[in-house]
Amino acid sequence: MNNNQIKIRKIRIKDLDEFARNSLNDPAFGDMAPISILRAKSQSKNPQAEPDDLALLVALHKNRCVGYHGLLPGLLKNKDSASKIYWLVTFYLDAKFRGKGYGKQLVTEIQNTNIDLVTTGITKAAAGVYRSSGFRPLGELPLYQLRPENAIVFNAVLQNLTVRQKTFISKTVNQLTEKLITAKTRQDSIISFQRDIKTINWMISNPWVVSRQEAQEDVKPYYFSRVRDLFKFIPLEIFAPDGKSRKGYLVLSISRKKNKAILKVLDFNFHDPKDIFIAGYFALKYAKDYRADRLEYPVALKTFLGDQTGLTHLVKRKKRLYLFYPRSNDSPLARLAEKIELTYGDSDTAFT
Repeated sequence: MNNNQIKIRKIRIKDLDEFARNSLNDPAFGDMAPISILRAKSQSKNPQAEPDDLALLVALHKNRCVGYHGLLPGLLKNKDSASKIYWLVTFYLDAKFRGKGYGKQLVTEIQNTNIDLVTTGITKAAAGVYRSSGFRPLGELPLYQLRPENAIVFNAVLQNLTVRQKTFISKTVNQLTEKLITAKTRQDSIISFQRDIKTINWMISNPWVVSRQEAQEDVKPYYFSRVRDLFKFIPLEIFAPDGKSRKGYLVLSISRKKNKAILKVLDFNFHDPKDIFIAGYFALKYAKDYRADRLEYPVALKTFLGDQTGLTHLVKRKKRLYLFYPRSNDSPLARLAEKIELTYGDSDTAFT
């Protein structure tokens, strides 16, 4: 290997946790860690992954890490069947090695493994590398941010919901019960990237980011966030006033960094579509309680959190680009691409 070449090392799911722990004392990763111990431990428990699935590519130059590219195994759901796809995540290259084709070399190495690839939530620089490597647009997911001017905004809206609040009760839980009628009912009739109760519970129990007070020993020179001033998931099961009849569930997250807080509406499902206002109610309630500067939510809550509450003037519409690269022209991803319904929790969005 000459001075201008890099060597690429591949790490699979079954080896990921051990690799991350060993990297703490490995001189090759003293300046740049390719994955945190927290994230590696979580990904090793991914219910949509298999032990031999590829999880991480590490770029080494003179036996020093200069870049990496993560993969997150997932499933593309088509009614009663599912096929494996891989989300491209955590793409990073040392500034000294950018613009020399090394990033594209990492992506090409992934493409050569002959797997269906999808990515979203990416930077413009990463998108440029993917596009130059043959990735095509899969679509753009609309999402919304409510940006309150002050807490008075939340107080006024919540007061107007007091009557409707009496139609349900909630319980904060550590895990969603498998007995819930989940989004699977809806997924049976649409084509989407699978996100079921088991996947949601995996996320809740194995976070990639933790609050500062909960942080333990981990790698230090890691580009992607693993510790914030506050980070927590808020899983809620919703019942009728009798406390027995289940109405559905809701999962929120709250994150605070440098005095800026954002609350996200991650997952929800209700037996009766009319109960979707419950997700909006708790989004506003917890945004008020945590003094959130941003409340981010999917398009399904657009009407409630904008029009019905009179807060439209405080809402900003955003878009999230998806790119994809099918392993062949007749792979499931290639055949179903135009029919896939994109959702807010796709890829690693909900973890971060």
